[in-house]
Amino acid sequence: MVRTAPNPSSTRSDSLQAAFLRRATSALERMAATASPKTLSDALAAPTDAGSLAWLLSRSEVVGPAVIELDPLVPALARNLEHRKRLIERAGGTLSAEDTGRLLGISRQAVDKRRRAGALLAVREGSDWRYPACQFGETDVVAGIADVIRAYASAGPWVALDFLLAPDSALGGRSALEALKSGDRDSVLRLLRSEAQDGFA
Repeated sequence: MVRTAPNPSSTRSDSLQAAFLRRATSALERMAATASPKTLSDALAAPTDAGSLAWLLSRSEVVGPAVIELDPLVPALARNLEHRKRLIERAGGTLSAEDTGRLLGISRQAVDKRRRAGALLAVREGSDWRYPACQFGETDVVAGIADVIRAYASAGPWVALDFLLAPDSALGGRSALEALKSGDRDSVLRLLRSEAQDGFA
């Protein structure tokens, strides 16, 4: 019988996974033991397991003062993760590069090229670029999306998506996306110029 030598990279990956699971499980057991029933109930109300975890980690009273003293950014990072999840939900989800190409009738390479040129809004989810569905009409990108991407190029795509989806009194309570979809690009451009002057864009 021929024996196959173990793959070193596979063995290392398995041991890293086991070490991570031990550490994560220990942290979860500690937080679950200190959280109140209401806190656990609120966390379970999140629509996904990742959302439940993010909600729990965002509560400094659950994470504990000792952890926060060592790693003060934990609650803030968890709140940021939860905010991004809500943005994606409000955006109607995201599309892969392949799905975006099919929608626009172009190749994946052309999708990547448009993203790099600032003509398509894409956010990082793990190691992939994902394209918020809200930016698309039936067959093309909503006019004015590229203006928003350019305005928030230094701040990043998550900030651009937040701007697109947030209602604004300067737009009569509409979001920038709603204004663009109704053809009111000029109002959005005025708002972008105003925010740039105020140092927000």
